[in-house]
Amino acid sequence: MTVATHQVETRIQNRIPAIASVADLVSSFCAAHKLSQQLLVALSVSLDEALNNIISYGYSDAGDHSILVRLAYEPGSVAATIEDDGNFFDPLSVKRRDLHSPDRVGGYGIHFITNLMDDVQYGCQHGINRLVMRKRIV
Repeated sequence: MTVATHQVETRIQNRIPAIASVADLVSSFCAAHKLSQQLLVALSVSLDEALNNIISYGYSDAGDHSILVRLAYEPGSVAATIEDDGNFFDPLSVKRRDLHSPDRVGGYGIHFITNLMDDVQYGCQHGINRLVMRKRIV
């Protein structure tokens, strides 16, 4: 884990159990910056959903891959960034699904992220997916 003045980052392997270390990082980061429980929950759920999707569906092979997770305290907000070398997938391009449809399978993760966070951006450059999620500090 790297620690800067208002930023922390870690790298995890593309294995579901590794997500627990990100939850610990979020808790420590929020406590250090005296952020609200609401913000902690929004960050935790959004990161958990995004990382679960990346690990579960983002790779064409069973090899080891490194995923970067960065939290940054910005003026008026907190940014959570995930960078991975998985398959290209823009979560913001997915058509919104009817969450009440009885035959709908999946799709909750993107719904949670876009509703919990105030700003979500996706980009891919040189084979690296970058998801940036921001939550205003209130």
